[in-house]
Amino acid sequence: MNAPSTENNLIPVVKANIAKMETEFAKALPGHITSARFVRTAQTAISMTRNIDKVRDPQSLYGAVTNAAADGLILDGREAALVIDYNGVASYRPMMRGLLKLAHNSGLIKSLVVEVVRDNDIFVYAPTDQERPIVHQIDLKQPRGEVYAVYAMAVLVSGGIVFDVMTSEDVNRIRDRSDAYRAFKAGKIKSTPWSTDWSEMARKTVFRRLSKYLPSSTDRDSLHSAADRIDDDYSFDVEADAPGEQATVTTAKKRGAAAAALKDITPQQDQQADEVDHDQETGEIIDGQAGDPGPQQGDDI
Repeated sequence: MNAPSTENNLIPVVKANIAKMETEFAKALPGHITSARFVRTAQTAISMTRNIDKVRDPQSLYGAVTNAAADGLILDGREAALVIDYNGVASYRPMMRGLLKLAHNSGLIKSLVVEVVRDNDIFVYAPTDQERPIVHQIDLKQPRGEVYAVYAMAVLVSGGIVFDVMTSEDVNRIRDRSDAYRAFKAGKIKSTPWSTDWSEMARKTVFRRLSKYLPSSTDRDSLHSAADRIDDDYSFDVEADAPGEQATVTTAKKRGAAAAALKDITPQQDQQADEVDHDQETGEIIDGQAGDPGPQQGDDI
């Protein structure tokens, strides 16, 4: 595979090489994603990704696309996105929608919720209650206020509940170990999702911690593989975390009440999954959710 020699021909050459790799992608992709669809979406991502012209190592683009295929996620800016860091190296990042899809597809998780907690929410955290360790109620008729915590909770098919709760200070301590955030604070890059989409990053942070305690599939462990990609964003060293910051596993036999309180993680079918609208100037995904576009293609996470 010949790497492009100049920035001007980077996009067409990379897109052509991605097409040539379709057979290899087909071997890695799960059955519900066709190789043609994956290649088509990857080519669109390469065209639309912010800072694509700053890539210094084209091979990193091929590696990023290959990793996405191995994890079974589409590079559509919703399930996963390409990222060009401030060193000109490309990588792929799973988004919360993609992680939730993989959790559902694993067949090991009955239901899962990952959410931020705000000042005006009703939030009860009772880690000794094996049936309902977390109760979260949101009144959408009034302003929710500022975020002070984030949590992830999963009801397992095999029984029991796995959950983790972090304060905003816990999340920010991990954020501060992010190379991209440090570069942003130093003025080396203009933005990072830590400054524009803190809640999304907080949800990924607590989910990553929870994922270490979720059961593994014996045949295809895409969920853990994708969650491990988040380690590229910041350090999750156990030694660096405060005492007591760990997920809790219950072995409750009666899970009905807790399961009813959780969100169904079954992904909704998108009849136009490949027809993604982009801002022609910035390449950003136009998601249709007013006020909450989330991290976009090429964001330096």
